[in-house]
Amino acid sequence: MDKIGEKIGFLAVLLTMMSISSSPYPMMLILAYIIHELGHIIIAKINHIPMRKFKIGSFRLSLSYDCSGVPYKKELFVCLGGIAFNLLFASLMAILKLYKYDSISFFILCNLSLALMNLYPVSTLDGGGILKCLLMMLFDAEKAEKISKIISLIAVFILWLCAVYLQLVFDSNISMLFISIFLLIELCFSC
Repeated sequence: MDKIGEKIGFLAVLLTMMSISSSPYPMMLILAYIIHELGHIIIAKINHIPMRKFKIGSFRLSLSYDCSGVPYKKELFVCLGGIAFNLLFASLMAILKLYKYDSISFFILCNLSLALMNLYPVSTLDGGGILKCLLMMLFDAEKAEKISKIISLIAVFILWLCAVYLQLVFDSNISMLFISIFLLIELCFSC
């Protein structure tokens, strides 16, 4: 998809979310996502890592950096940047006791959920990047890449199994199932 189509796709999702409800909740989710990506950008700038690509897709923003010649420790910090910013904002809101308001409670929950989800060890998420950086510190690049892919596939399969189990046993929300399928598709296209 070309860049204009991707921007239109993202805007369509944004406008749809806003039109479904006049509540501030969709915007809180988007704001948590923007905070997450800003965390990556700020940590990359602090570590003097140039951004190679900023892409707006239908369901996500994607950032890529030129990490050639950059120590894995700095790359690790960039991967942790988004998670850290989400946790920081959630903590600030909790410390200021703004959780008494429903929309702020939802914002705190969005930040915490986004941080925790991105710790999951799938190569298309920050957790996968963290895992890969740690593996690169221990093994050569080829072996680290293989181990990372295997762990990513196992992690997505476990998430999918949990989602199917929860759906069948408790007739729960199917969003976890959609997330696991989305991650599996992303993994297949990234290989």
